[in-house]
Amino acid sequence: MSQVGELAELTSATFERIRRHIESEVGLSFADNKRTLFRSRLAKRLRELQLDYFEEYADRLTRGGDVAELAICLNLVTTNLTSFFREGHHFDDLVNTRLPTILSTPGRDRTVRVWSAACSTGAEPYTLAMVLRDALANRSGWSVEILASDINTEVLGTAKRAVYSGEEVKRVPEETLHRHFQRGTGDNANRYRIRPETSRMVHFERINLLRPLPRFEVPFDAVFCRNCLIYFSKEKQAQVIRALTETLRPGGLLFLGHSESAPSDYTELERLPRTVYRKRG
Repeated sequence: MSQVGELAELTSATFERIRRHIESEVGLSFADNKRTLFRSRLAKRLRELQLDYFEEYADRLTRGGDVAELAICLNLVTTNLTSFFREGHHFDDLVNTRLPTILSTPGRDRTVRVWSAACSTGAEPYTLAMVLRDALANRSGWSVEILASDINTEVLGTAKRAVYSGEEVKRVPEETLHRHFQRGTGDNANRYRIRPETSRMVHFERINLLRPLPRFEVPFDAVFCRNCLIYFSKEKQAQVIRALTETLRPGGLLFLGHSESAPSDYTELERLPRTVYRKRG
């Protein structure tokens, strides 16, 4: 009979093995007080694998480079809090600070490129698509390309479906909701799907920010990496920020979360108000 449930214990030693493995593989750091969360979320996985003890699961996870199991584990233990128009001043800054420079630069191609580097269930990249589509509505010949990435395959699946509940879209202004969402009918009356003309601007990929990044043929005009770095050590944060900066055009903007910052000695970035950074050059 499976011990998973009231009897199975996630000891501090086994918790330490699991979280250190996650940190070494993907850079995510978890505090000591996350042991209860790990136990409750991984118990279901133990039942699926017909394992009796968390020690057995730690063995499976940490031995032999089981990449697939690591991805499942990450899906279970990471928390993905997001919402449409979260920290809305950043979207205003993109449209009012960066976009005019893009539109007035002679000789450049007519595509605005933005990367949502920790996109969770899709609210951020779809918000970007909405505000940029609206801002360029009267600009003939311009297009938008948004790369949305995350390490969590489960949230990427949700993002690709582009369907949200009424509760999830409650912060979307009414006019914006009408322009960019289709409301369901019947049993789906409280469900909202991103309109195809908006969702097609967004392309999704699974990217680990602590591994060498894909080689992008064209640099980005802006990168959003918000409320993700808080899970990394200071050393890893600096590593990620340097890598993201390399993907930006000169003058491109890096948006971080309200409690995050670039290293003070990193001279490639110029700090602007409200955790926005501009690449020098």
